[in-house]
Amino acid sequence: MHIQNSVLLAEEKQALLAAIVSSSQDAIISKTLKGIVTSWNPAAERLFGYQEYEALGKHISLIIPEDHIHEEDFILQQISKGLRIEHFETIRITKDGKRIPISLTVSPVLNQRGEITGASKIARDISGDIAAKQEKEQLYEEIKMLNKKKDEFIALATHELKTPITSLRGFLELLQLNVARNSTTAGLLERCARQVNKLNILLNDLLDVSRLQLGKLQLRYEYFDIVAMAGEVLSGFHHFNKHTFSFKSQKLVIVYADRIRLEQVLTNLLGNAVKYAPKGGKVQVKIWESGSNVYVSVSDEGIGIDREHLAGIFDRFYRAVNSRSNISGLGIGLYISREIVVRHGGTIEVESQKGIGSVFTFSIPQKRR
Repeated sequence: MHIQNSVLLAEEKQALLAAIVSSSQDAIISKTLKGIVTSWNPAAERLFGYQEYEALGKHISLIIPEDHIHEEDFILQQISKGLRIEHFETIRITKDGKRIPISLTVSPVLNQRGEITGASKIARDISGDIAAKQEKEQLYEEIKMLNKKKDEFIALATHELKTPITSLRGFLELLQLNVARNSTTAGLLERCARQVNKLNILLNDLLDVSRLQLGKLQLRYEYFDIVAMAGEVLSGFHHFNKHTFSFKSQKLVIVYADRIRLEQVLTNLLGNAVKYAPKGGKVQVKIWESGSNVYVSVSDEGIGIDREHLAGIFDRFYRAVNSRSNISGLGIGLYISREIVVRHGGTIEVESQKGIGSVFTFSIPQKRR
């Protein structure tokens, strides 16, 4: 009775296995160690075009292109050693001569004595996967090309605009020298000059973005007192009456860096501190030494930055405020600042709380004499 139950159980397992193989969406093929096909499921019929009776007893080379026939020897050698082959991507050929890319998984087939008698392979058509991959690669190349053209256009446009804006600044300065200081005309000219200066700063930023993308942003190193430099930059912000500025530092901190570029970084951080605190408040600059680095921080009491924006705040053209807000900007100042600091071998980071304010800190190696 026990033997009879075991036989019935084995038959049920065999029937279940046959049903799974028959209903599988993947081609499942069995073959001997000499490559002769011993089973061929319906999915194999659909994939390769051969009916079961056409494939059984034939050599597996029936579906292998001539330029891939060497793979069969390798597969059988691995199977003979009891090894399994997984996700082997190759090419097979259908009955009508069509070449199709497939992924193969091949396993040894053992008899009751544990001897390897053949191989079972599962073949999956990966044409769709390859087509999707190629489409993504093509799209990526197109985006790269468009991005390059965009950078080239920005560089060309900003370069062409520099000349007329420089001329315009010169004409305005000449006019300012020839009008009474307290007249209405003088006030209008001053307003025009401020707008031209803003436009000039914007063009310089766009040129810097282009130089960064093309790897042409050069640093001119020199020894200088970064404390004195920060004081000079800060003096240009005292006309913002709503804000109070404080400066904490040691008396003298000499660094070896590009003074003009670090002025640009500090000017940008102070400009943001003012811009993103439209109601005013305290703006504090600190400079200190720690180990072999010099640190500079700018803190404000502005609107702060949402946590979700912190990760992308230094990305190119990224803005942490709603596009409908009345705070202007293209989102390139912090990107340029980060690139300048990184090219000095330093780091820049931000800590912020919404509605409380932000603290931007950058560090550079001191490189003492």
